[in-house]
Amino acid sequence: MTEVIVVNFLSYLFHLNRSYSVLNSYKAMLLQTLPFFGNSWCKDCPLIKRFMKGVYFQRKPKPRYLYTWDVSCVLKYLSSLFPLHKLSLKLLTFKVVALIALATAPRAQTLVSMDLDYMLIKENQVVFSFPDLLKTSREGHSFSLTLNHYKDEKLCVMHTLLFYLEKVQTKRLSKKVLVSYVTYKEVCTSTVARWLKSILELSGIDTKVFKAHSYRAASTSAAFNRGCSLKTILSTADWSSDKNFKKFYCRESVKSNHMSFADAVFQK
Repeated sequence: MTEVIVVNFLSYLFHLNRSYSVLNSYKAMLLQTLPFFGNSWCKDCPLIKRFMKGVYFQRKPKPRYLYTWDVSCVLKYLSSLFPLHKLSLKLLTFKVVALIALATAPRAQTLVSMDLDYMLIKENQVVFSFPDLLKTSREGHSFSLTLNHYKDEKLCVMHTLLFYLEKVQTKRLSKKVLVSYVTYKEVCTSTVARWLKSILELSGIDTKVFKAHSYRAASTSAAFNRGCSLKTILSTADWSSDKNFKKFYCRESVKSNHMSFADAVFQK
């Protein structure tokens, strides 16, 4: 395979209206694989570089979200789901999942991986460790998810979780923390994502724009804008550096105060 053939292949993908990131992923895969088959030209590819530069300027990569939703809208709805003993198991499940998502900014995979055998209950917190491989698992790195007690019982993730565990204790058919409110078996990431999206819809958030993964951006952005240290945010969300947070997740809330630069400088 020559450099021209690679460019023709990428050009074909471009005309299929594929994004820059998709083309870049294919380009990287080819240029890392072809040298194993004796293609030494892969070390210097001026034609491919020029082609990808042109694609970049014609189809610049854009973030999925230019802004994020206001967490107070979801918190207001979650507060209304109280007292817990009057909730259906479906709404109780929705509430505990949403509170964990807001309190710790996890991925759906992390939520699904929470296991009763690796849960430690302390006086004012619940801590989960993860023996399973997660997206960010790597040698020499360990991750734990901590749910702290919160003074407002309506929004206390620890209180809600313990109530949920007690509610499904005799019916559950899995050691995973989150189980289906219909079959009581463990659930997959797509199911948890659907639950999170349902809470957004019930809270009045536009789910045509925001999906389940937007919890990660909304919660971390809210924490950052309200004074939480960057180090704490990175540790909680399991990011090794602030690069991805600032590039993909840190967004202005829909209801942020749009103050001009001059007003911000001169305000007393």
